[in-house]
Amino acid sequence: MEPIKCEIYDYIEIICLYRYRVKLTLIDGTHLQGQFDRTLYVSRNQQKHEAIAGMNQQQQAIEVILTDIISIDVLTKNASFNHLSLIQ
Repeated sequence: MEPIKCEIYDYIEIICLYRYRVKLTLIDGTHLQGQFDRTLYVSRNQQKHEAIAGMNQQQQAIEVILTDIISIDVLTKNASFNHLSLIQ
């Protein structure tokens, strides 16, 4: 897993602050749509990982580890950005 570049965190905070509706593409090829409103740490395999938390389209709570995300597409109109690639 590659570390996340510092400038990416600013975009993650904007997504949470404005609760943008986004589509996440994950490293396993799956796509998730939802709105995220906070960052947190979650445990996986006895290690802590940075994650974002919010609600998916079905209004179910979800948490996504940041290093599992390949890209983020912002679906909210007039957002300050529309695409973010986390993997270089």
